[in-house]
Amino acid sequence: MKFFSETYDGMNSAWIYDSAVRDTPGRVVRDLIRARELLLDLVWKDLRARYRYAVMGFLWAVVEPLLFMALLAVVFSFILGDRAALTGSGSRPYAIQLLCGLIFWQYFSAAVSSATLSLVEARHLVKKVRFPREVIPLAACLVPLVNLAIGFALLGVTHLLLGGRLSAGFLAIPVVFGLELLLTLGLALWFSCGHAIFRDVGNMVAVGLMFGFYASPVIYPAELVSRATELPAWLAALYWANPMAGLLTAYRNLLFEGSPGDVRMLIWPAVCAVLVFISGLAVFRKSAGTIADSL
Repeated sequence: MKFFSETYDGMNSAWIYDSAVRDTPGRVVRDLIRARELLLDLVWKDLRARYRYAVMGFLWAVVEPLLFMALLAVVFSFILGDRAALTGSGSRPYAIQLLCGLIFWQYFSAAVSSATLSLVEARHLVKKVRFPREVIPLAACLVPLVNLAIGFALLGVTHLLLGGRLSAGFLAIPVVFGLELLLTLGLALWFSCGHAIFRDVGNMVAVGLMFGFYASPVIYPAELVSRATELPAWLAALYWANPMAGLLTAYRNLLFEGSPGDVRMLIWPAVCAVLVFISGLAVFRKSAGTIADSL
């Protein structure tokens, strides 16, 4: 794999990555552009390691969500629950709702969990080479995009095969995903930095993602929460404070209705995404100089 020299002299002798620029959040875009070769190398290395010796290769990115969807659809539709209640709307097949929630949640979960451990796993690189440390968690967030792209195409095909129609709203889903991506990158910066200093953060993130899977409308529509009259008001407010609740609901509305529904549902996720990203970037940049000492 191709790495940069200690001071990037091979790339631009006039620019040296040191503490003078490392602690400046405003330079992150310029630094990442200069480090784009390393970023692409890390992404390609991870993809090759994941699929190089797998007989089915990238086909696993199609098989895995399909099998998971089939399993959950059978369990929750026919064994444990009322199928009509799970669909929320009679025109929305539960299998498609489930797949729509799964592919975007699985990206979020895979990216955050991988990015959290990324600095510790790349500690030999961090200790030996000077480069923008954001490259490592960013690469961890870009790798799962391959699976997401395949899953998104699979969602469209499956929706058509089951009698649905693709409206312009389907093409707007990537726009909403921009908010999820910004939120994911922000959490990746926070947690990767935190895990490098306190190893308990990795365990906390794993538990939080497991809890978030059931506390987000992944395997059920958010309509069930809205219709739950016995649910305390404070608990319902806490549920909707989860930005993934609004994002996953918007994805389904765009797929089935062609619009995100109540736009106010996206305001809070957008605010969360921007705040988490900006704060994560600032904290990461301030800690970049001492991260190697904690690894």
